[in-house]
Amino acid sequence: MKEDRVIEILKGKVPDVVISKILRRGLSLEEIVVMSDLELAEELGIDKGIASEILRTLSKEFLKPITADELLTRRKTVLSSGIRDLDRLLNGGLPVNTITGIYGPPGSGKTQLSLQFTARSLLDLDKGGLSTREAIFIDSEGSFEPRRSLDFLKLNGLKEEDLSRIRVLSAPGPYQLKESLRYALDFVRKDITRFVCIDSISHPFKRYKGFRELYKRQSELQESLNILKRIAELGAVVIATIHATKWGKEVISVGGSVLGHIPQNMLHLRRVRENIVIVTLEDSSYLPRGQAAFRITKYGIEDI
Repeated sequence: MKEDRVIEILKGKVPDVVISKILRRGLSLEEIVVMSDLELAEELGIDKGIASEILRTLSKEFLKPITADELLTRRKTVLSSGIRDLDRLLNGGLPVNTITGIYGPPGSGKTQLSLQFTARSLLDLDKGGLSTREAIFIDSEGSFEPRRSLDFLKLNGLKEEDLSRIRVLSAPGPYQLKESLRYALDFVRKDITRFVCIDSISHPFKRYKGFRELYKRQSELQESLNILKRIAELGAVVIATIHATKWGKEVISVGGSVLGHIPQNMLHLRRVRENIVIVTLEDSSYLPRGQAAFRITKYGIEDI
């Protein structure tokens, strides 16, 4: 088990009751070492000083230098979009361990693209999917429509019964969002899912208005993003749609620096004539900027 190494390292160095809490939570070494002492203290209900000691001890054991050429030869699982032009832009698709933000004005195709990736995550690896048992779709706006999702399943060679493999969670507010993300995190830990989509991550925080509530809004958003990062780091593909707003002539994503610096990829969608959507890769930690296009039809998303 993944937890065995944690027990081996911590035995005799922290109280047994703390080790029992780690076991009950199912926390692995890889997950613990990316947490802050405050996060770990809250997760386990322990003193922050004990959490700091756990992190110091485990971090020493976790440190394993690797050469750049070894990293180059490691192949990551990639989730293909099934859209030729978009896969070209994304160098094959979205790798595991990454978060991708999708933003654009209402009606630009954010939910449609999310449903496409959700359906394709259920496919086998050799078909460009993730071979995940289930996909998790966190719906904060009531935008998930099962009949439309069925269109995307059929378009990608799946069947109506595969709807049962998409687990939908409602998260209209910030607390529901955090609980939904914790639920998803538990499913990733148990290897039930390798795909999590939030549509949208902006909506639960709309009740916060003006500069007075900005700090509260951003701190709660940061808590959700911390869980989101842990989900990705445990081997999932994560997609989060984001609201957009006008800034002069520019269209920018809502969420500021807190949200803008988390995704490895940021995609901007813009719908033009004949239901054609232009996708701009605005920012990426590993890919050059560029554009692609696809068409939204009654069957789903198709190449132009």
